[in-house]
Amino acid sequence: MDDVTFLLVIASAVAYPGLLSAPVETLETLTKPGFWSLLVLNGALNVVAYVFFIRAFRLSDASLVAPLVLLTPVLMLVTSPIMTGETAPPMGILGVILTVLGVGLLDVNQDSKKKLNFSVFIRHAGPRYMIVTASIWSICANLDKLAVKASAPLIYMTTLSAFIAICSLGYWLASGRPGAHPRALRHALVAGSALSFGAALQMWALTVLFTPYVIAIKRLSALFTVLASGRVLKEENGGRLLGAGVMLAGALMIVLARG
Repeated sequence: MDDVTFLLVIASAVAYPGLLSAPVETLETLTKPGFWSLLVLNGALNVVAYVFFIRAFRLSDASLVAPLVLLTPVLMLVTSPIMTGETAPPMGILGVILTVLGVGLLDVNQDSKKKLNFSVFIRHAGPRYMIVTASIWSICANLDKLAVKASAPLIYMTTLSAFIAICSLGYWLASGRPGAHPRALRHALVAGSALSFGAALQMWALTVLFTPYVIAIKRLSALFTVLASGRVLKEENGGRLLGAGVMLAGALMIVLARG
């Protein structure tokens, strides 16, 4: 069990003491029919998405691939009406246009002085993996919405995290990778703690906001990643910051179109 799941399990036990004395009965009262099917499907999709996500960051600069998660709200204009019945008016088209333009600004060719460059998916492997990730997450976000409606947010996040942790452990064991260095584990603990807190807030937000509202706000992290990559990783991010900003504006336009 990873640190995120461990912290969520503790939080669930505190919030629902019945999980310690009568776990099966308590879970039955906290979940509705169909919950476990949603959990397994969403967990499996998330495991696949995380594999592509990690590969994207390994193959390309963080400042190049991170903004591409902002394509998720665009893709949700297709997945949300089908899965949750949430639709956006035509104004959302402007958001789509801005997001696409932002993609063209991410990897501007400085030598040819091109103002827009959409060859990023041809020249770099990382962005292709991130597009797959964004596509899967556009489905997962709607499954989150359905699963939260069929359970308590904290219970869903805990069970989902546990499912992903178990599958990830199986993947790691099957790959035969060596154990992590203790220093890396320290960083993982800090990151995992932040992730568990953020994930719990996300599941709560899904109970009070439209799904694309939550996802678009969450994607602000892409802009922060571009900023941090310049300082921490010393990556070139001048043009990429502009592209990420335009993509973020497009994502927010899609959100406002749903308001």
